[in-house]
Amino acid sequence: MADSKISSGEYIFNKLKDKIRSGKYQAGDKLPTEMELAEKYSVSRNTVRGAINRLITLGMVESFQGKGTFVKETNFTNKIENLIPMFFSEGSDYLSLMNLRTAIESQATYLAAQKATYRDVQQLEAIVEDLELHKDDLLYCAEHDITLHFKIAEISGNHLFQSLIEMIRNMLKDVLEDFIMDFGNYESMIAHRNILNGIKAADPDMARTAMQKHMQTVINRYMAMPKKLDEE
Repeated sequence: MADSKISSGEYIFNKLKDKIRSGKYQAGDKLPTEMELAEKYSVSRNTVRGAINRLITLGMVESFQGKGTFVKETNFTNKIENLIPMFFSEGSDYLSLMNLRTAIESQATYLAAQKATYRDVQQLEAIVEDLELHKDDLLYCAEHDITLHFKIAEISGNHLFQSLIEMIRNMLKDVLEDFIMDFGNYESMIAHRNILNGIKAADPDMARTAMQKHMQTVINRYMAMPKKLDEE
C-alpha cells in the first residue's frame, strides 16, 4: 500500500473514487471483482467490500447480486455528497461512525417515544418479536436487526435520521454482522425490549437511555474484536 498513514480501506476507497471521478471507470462500467481488487492491492476481500459499500452509499456505484458492481450515472455536485464528506475524510474510522450512530439513534429514539402512536408501537413490537423468534438464526438477525432502527427513525419524524442511519449502516454492515456472529445476539434481544418498553411507556428519557446503553455495548464489543477489516 502506497501510504501507510491511512488504513487500507481508506486507500482502496480513495483509489476507486478517484478512478471513477477521473473517468477511467465510466457510467455503466463494471468494476473489477472483489477478488481481483484484493489481489491487485494486496488487501483482504473484506477491506475491498467495505470500500465498495462506501461508494454505494455515495451513489457512485450500484451492486447487483450475481452480476457485479457497476458505476452509476451520477452528478458529483449532488447535495447529498456535499452534505456528508465528513464521513469519508482521511482518518475516519469505524469507531467514529459508531459514536456518530449513537448520537443520532439516541435522539431518534427520544423523539419516537414522544410521537409513537398505538399502531407504531404495535409495529415495533412485531419487529422485536420477529427477531426474538429467530434469535438462534444469527445470520437472519444480523440482516434484519436494522429494521427496528429504521422504524424508530421513521417514527421520530426526522427523515434525515433515516438517511444518515442507512448511510452509516451501509459502511458498518460487515463489522456489525461480524459482531453478531462473534458474540451472539442475547444482549441485543434484551436491549431491544428495553428500548421498546421506553417507547411504549411514552418515556423519552427511558427510551433514549436504553438506546445509548445498547449502542455502547456494541462499541465495547467492537473494540474487543480482532480488527478483521484492516488486518486480514
